[in-house]
Formats: sequence, structure tokens, C-alpha cells
Amino acid sequence: MGKKKDVYVISGTQEIKAPLVCSIRLLLACLAFLGFFLCYAQRNGLSVSIVCMVDPDADNVTLSKDINSVAVSRNIPASCHKHTVEKSRSASQVLLWPKQTRGVILGSFYWGYALTQVASSIAVNLLGPKRFLAILIFISSAATMLLPIFAKLHPSFVILIRVVAGAAQKEMYQGFLKWINITLSTNKKNSCAFKLKEGGLWPTIFRFWATWAPAAELTTLLSFQSSGPSMGTIVSLIIGGLFCTFSLNDAVPYLFRYGWEYFFYLLGGLGILWSVVWLIFASDTPSTNTHISENEKEYIRSCKAAEKIQDTRTKVPWGPMLKSQGFWCILISMFFCDFGLYAIWAVVPEYMNEVLLFSIEENGFLSALPHMASFVVVLSTGGLADFIIRRKFLSRVNTRKLFHGIGTLSPAICLLIISFLDCERRYSAVLLLVIGIALNGFMMSGGYVVNVGDFSGVHSGVVFGICNTISCIGGFCAPYITSIITKHKTPAEWKIAFTLYAGSFLISAIAFAILARGETEPWARDDVHDEKINYDVDAKKELMEMSPVGIVPDNPVV
Repeated sequence: MGKKKDVYVISGTQEIKAPLVCSIRLLLACLAFLGFFLCYAQRNGLSVSIVCMVDPDADNVTLSKDINSVAVSRNIPASCHKHTVEKSRSASQVLLWPKQTRGVILGSFYWGYALTQVASSIAVNLLGPKRFLAILIFISSAATMLLPIFAKLHPSFVILIRVVAGAAQKEMYQGFLKWINITLSTNKKNSCAFKLKEGGLWPTIFRFWATWAPAAELTTLLSFQSSGPSMGTIVSLIIGGLFCTFSLNDAVPYLFRYGWEYFFYLLGGLGILWSVVWLIFASDTPSTNTHISENEKEYIRSCKAAEKIQDTRTKVPWGPMLKSQGFWCILISMFFCDFGLYAIWAVVPEYMNEVLLFSIEENGFLSALPHMASFVVVLSTGGLADFIIRRKFLSRVNTRKLFHGIGTLSPAICLLIISFLDCERRYSAVLLLVIGIALNGFMMSGGYVVNVGDFSGVHSGVVFGICNTISCIGGFCAPYITSIITKHKTPAEWKIAFTLYAGSFLISAIAFAILARGETEPWARDDVHDEKINYDVDAKKELMEMSPVGIVPDNPVV
């Protein structure tokens, strides 16, 4: 007798099962992972690379008698001289950008991120999601490849292409929203059903897997793809630091002395290659894919979650929504929390260089440690909030307040302590930074990030989109404000900066504790589809809490 085929039972119907291994849906999951990996690497890699791109004393640089070197003078405490490394850089290899200019450059990505919110709706309908996403990542990658060339011309050109890259990545997320954002008609009795409505927390994911993934595989595929941003950030910081070592080592061949340039060429080149591969293998739906087997296509079709689609879009109640307590809770909490996070993500490598006096080789790895820790915490606490609510240890709203409080007060306390540490206790400072950002993961898995769906129901996408756009102001303001405060790079100046970040987290914690709502507000209810909406919100929360990126308020995380 021949070997029996695997079967998949859906609502009493027997269907042939197409294994996930060697399937097109697994290939697309890998491509989606790499796409997000590269986007976040392109976004965050500059924060460590800029340390070796730019002379740290560009504000008051003085050339020594040897015209081929730059004399670096820094106010270093006597007790920290053992950590210093003699630095002699070729004047032709160092960009003389003042610190405030560097602050503008680091924040300019979020200018484009905040400005583009509407164009994608038209473009994605015109081009189709597959082509739209390929074009946007191509644009972001091309801008990344142009960065080293433009950097030698004028910092204004760097600001321009960073704005373009930010706009492209924001539009990419909006494009995925159009692809992901469908309502799957079914009911709770259907074990294969999975419903998703407009504006899930991370609008880059849901519709694609709602169309492609059988419900039994949804968690696996979504979790895998969602790890891309975190891994992209971690790897870019480490690899960026390694490429910088080539820039600072005169012993390497001349071709590789501009190592930081090759870092951007690598990221951009891989992104362009990704766009080509995506165009070849991806499709808007399984039925239009030319590489999928009939067996796999039939298997996906047999799942009603991939077929039954209905449009349940409702009119946005702008007045009641904008006046509601829940909306202002999310807006204030997100803005001040994101301000602190954006600042830390952008300036930590500079802090480790200027105050803690780590070498560039150490800088990249140590800057990545907080991201690694946060990644682990979000993964491990994703279901904890649901467990507390199910067991009725705390009410839903109090659970959200607890998780948000841990996620914001922890970094606030750690940052305040760090502000009193100097280079003699630099490893203690790194440890506190890791602990603070790691515990911030509680906010991602059970704080305001999930609370959006608690009170705003089918309008959670609108609420999150507005608040996220406004919070991007912190993305381009935080690095610039830091550059003004720390102009002379002294520990006292950095103490002020870290106190500011801590205060920002504290405001977020207080606002959420006072204003958070745990139940769907009247303006967010849809009496006609009440049962469907409640189930949809539960499904969205399950995805949000499971997603390992904390997602990033378009994270830095989002």
C-alpha cells in the first residue's frame, strides 16, 4: 500500500495538506523577513556608522602640522585615560559635520516617515501591492547606496536622501496595510477562520498572511516575519561597527579604508536584489502566483480564511474619536515614550563613544545589546498579559497599566542612574541600558501598543495611524535636541540628556495610568457587526502581542 497523504480537516471537510517546508508560502515568509530586515538595517545602521564617518570634534577641529591627520582634543577625566585609544585619522576620510548637523541627519529619516500618509492609497491601487512594495524598497535601497556619495558633497544631500528613504519605508508599511487589511468573513465555529480589519498595530503584516496563510500556520509565519526588524537593527549595529574598523585601520588595503561606505553599498545592493527576487516570486494572491503548485494552491483555497472576504469598512466618527479620553491617552503615551526610544536608538553609539570611551569595534556590539534583550523580553512576555486577564488576576485595563508602567518606568529609572555614571563604571552603564530597554518590551507586549485595540475597535488603525504620525515628531526632534544639549560632549551634558529621556518615559507612564481605557468606547462600536468586531479585535490583539518587534511604533520599533 502506498503512503497515505497528509490531510487537513476544516469544518468536517477533508482536504489535502501541502507541507510548509519547501512551499511558496514559506519562501515568501523568508522574503518578507529579509525585506523588513533590510529596511530596519538601512534605517538604524547610520547611528553607529556616523561615529566613524564624522570627526567627533568637527565643531572645533584643528589640523595638526601634519596635514594628513586631525588632532583630536577631548575633555577626558584622568581616571579614564586607560580607556582612551590614540586616534589618528586621515583628513580625507573624515566628514567635518558639526554635531547639530549630525543630529538633524539622524532624525531626518522620520521627516519622510511622518509626511507620507495618503499617497500610498492611490499608488497601491494603481500598481498592485506586489509591484508597489518592490518599488518602495528599491527606492529606499537606492537612497542608501547614494548616501556615501552624497555625504562627500554636502550634508543637505544626505538629509534629502534620508527623507526619501523614510518616506519610502513609511509608504511600504501603508502599502502592506492595503495588502493585509481585508476582513475575512467567517465565524468562531470555523477552526480555519481568522479575521482582520483595517489598521492592525503593525500595518505591514496582516493582509498578506490573511491571504496566504492557513490559520494553523498563521502564528508561525507571522512570528518569523515579525522578527525581521529586530534582527535587522541588531545585525546592522554589529556589522556597521565592524565595517567602521576598516575605516580606522591604515593597515588594511587602500580600497577598504572607506569601510563605512561599503556598509551602505552592501545594504543598498541587497535591498535592490531583494526587490528583483520579490517581483519574481511574489504575487498579490495565491491564485495568481506562477510558482505555486496546484496542491498548495488548493490547500490554501480550502481554508475559508483565504477566500471569504467582505468589506465592512465603517465611517470614522472623527468628532467623538478626537474628543475621547482613550485617543488622548494613546497620543500622549505614544509621543513621550517614542521620544525617549527614538533618542536612545539614535544616540547610544555616540554616547558610548564620547562618554564611555568604547572603541568602535566594541561600540557596534554593545549598542546592539539593548535591542537583543528587548527582542527576548517581547517574545517571552507576549502571552503573559492574556494569561493574567484570563485568570482574572487583574482587569484588562489594569493589566495594560501594569505592563505599560513596567515598560516605561524601568527605562526611566535606569536612565536616571546612568546619568550619574562615568567611563570608570561604563559596563554598569551598559548593563543598566540593557535592562531598561529590555523591560520596555513589556510595553510592547501589553501596554499602549495593545491597548489601542481595547477601546477603539474597528477604528484602531485610524487611531494608531494618527498617533504614530504625530509621535514621529519625536523621531526627528530627539537626535537634534540631544546634539544641542551635548555640544561639548561632556558627561554633565549627557546627564541632562538622559534626564530628559527619563522624564519623557515618566510622562508616558503617568498619562497612561490616568487616562487608559479598557473597554470599547461607544463611538467605536458597530451594532450591526458587533459579534464580528469583538472577535476581530481579539484576533488582532493575539497577533500584536505575539509579534516580537514590539512593534514598533513603526518601531523603531514600528
